[in-house]
Amino acid sequence: MLSHKNNFDFLRLLAAFMVLFSHQHNLLGIPEAHFDPRITPGPIGVAIFFSISGYLVIQSWERDPHVFRFALKRFLRIWPGLFVVTLLAACVIGPIVSALPAEKYFTDPGFIHYLNNLRLRITVELPGVFAANPYPRVVNGSTWSIPFEVRWYFILSIAGLLTCLKHRRIILIAVILLAIYQFGIYHAETNADRNWGREYGLYFCIGTLMWLYRDLWQARKLLVAVISVAASTLAYVFGQHLLAELIVIAPLTLLLGSSSTPVLRQFGRFGDLSYGVYIYAFMVQQTLIWAIGPTASFSLHLALTVTITLACAFVSWHCIEKPALALKNASGWPLSGRMSRRLLRAD
Repeated sequence: MLSHKNNFDFLRLLAAFMVLFSHQHNLLGIPEAHFDPRITPGPIGVAIFFSISGYLVIQSWERDPHVFRFALKRFLRIWPGLFVVTLLAACVIGPIVSALPAEKYFTDPGFIHYLNNLRLRITVELPGVFAANPYPRVVNGSTWSIPFEVRWYFILSIAGLLTCLKHRRIILIAVILLAIYQFGIYHAETNADRNWGREYGLYFCIGTLMWLYRDLWQARKLLVAVISVAASTLAYVFGQHLLAELIVIAPLTLLLGSSSTPVLRQFGRFGDLSYGVYIYAFMVQQTLIWAIGPTASFSLHLALTVTITLACAFVSWHCIEKPALALKNASGWPLSGRMSRRLLRAD
């Protein structure tokens, strides 16, 4: 199994801040510098998250291939943090910043509708909230990816129940067929209706494949990196920019993540803050824009956002996420305390 002394904590945190950085531009109405409009830090950050998730979540299934316990672990990783940030937005931030009086705010159907986030039916608006911001009415624009992530957890568990995960060639063929459909039939590169679930799901699938075929690349990381970059460059030259991203981001993420670099492997010593950064940053950014205005400098907004978001993420991990994850062993599941701590973040 995967050693916990790896670089994944760093990469997850990097991915979360890439999303934060892109959103800072969008929410202030500032154009984001890029060499290709479809290749910006935010989407790359989400791709990194999905790649790592596919690589780690299959390991959780292999350790305990029981569908209900697997589902509970996924629930305990995703839902408690989402529950708190949703209630904080709806019941604390919302009534403070809303243009509506408190009585009208809490009786507006939009208030109850926002709580559908707890059912993974993502809703981004609260009544009268952030209506005058440059990016109006959107309270938390980061949580849209969570239902897609959960959908791929479900698909992986079905594959596990059907014993497909024990036959890696089946998974390889399935992923190849999915990629052929995405890029050859659906024409993802030119199709204006981007299928985000399938697009990012392919990163999840590549992560899963790289775990299943780890014996072929773990001793050849440099060679795999060179091949990945070369193939990505070729795809980009032929106008397949999304395919080029997939070919290079997923493998390089996992090659670096599964390595153990002295400085990078220390990023988790304060906890796994990446999920907290991801789910809190957008709301913090919008609240700061409401409070100090969009005309304040980009640097000031970014500095305040990073500081406040890190504080929220720290509290979220230590007071909500980590205690919730500990519940997965509260039912007497046969897992030692030492092993439980080692596998906490991977699960």
